[in-house]
Amino acid sequence: MKISLKNLPGPMLITTLVLILSEILTTTVMPIIGMDGYRLSFNILIVLYICFKLETSIMSVLIFIIQYFHSFFTIEGWAMGTIAGIIVCMVISYLRDLIHLSSFWITVFITQVFQMIWFLILTLLIYVKMGDEGLIISKLGRFLPESIFLSIISPFAFKLLDFIWKSKEREALNGSS
Repeated sequence: MKISLKNLPGPMLITTLVLILSEILTTTVMPIIGMDGYRLSFNILIVLYICFKLETSIMSVLIFIIQYFHSFFTIEGWAMGTIAGIIVCMVISYLRDLIHLSSFWITVFITQVFQMIWFLILTLLIYVKMGDEGLIISKLGRFLPESIFLSIISPFAFKLLDFIWKSKEREALNGSS
């Protein structure tokens, strides 16, 4: 969906609040239920939604904002996530005509594929920065269950984000007619 710059602040603010709420829940609930080593990265789902569904000239700024707020809750910096998000978004933009999130299982599969691409980019950046492949292997062990869970809930997350982004766009269209 094409969205004009004047209609971005409202949905982006609500999306950022959803991210912050999900980060707070993840950082508090996961350790409580005994899953200390796992962290669900809802920021990736939000960035993937933005890449799949929105068409705007400031896509990289939106990705930066999501990654910046995500960095408040993790030791991962915003820079590597922003780079990975922009590269994934570029890949999605080239494949946009081929990607149709038309069913539950297609959405799960496509989300998993792009999470794997995201992971490969991040691990490559980590390896270049640190030179330790052992860290990459241990990160992969945590990433797979997290990414599978995120892929399974992605259709529901995308419906929530559709509601947030499309309601603002409908409001703008109704106000201008």
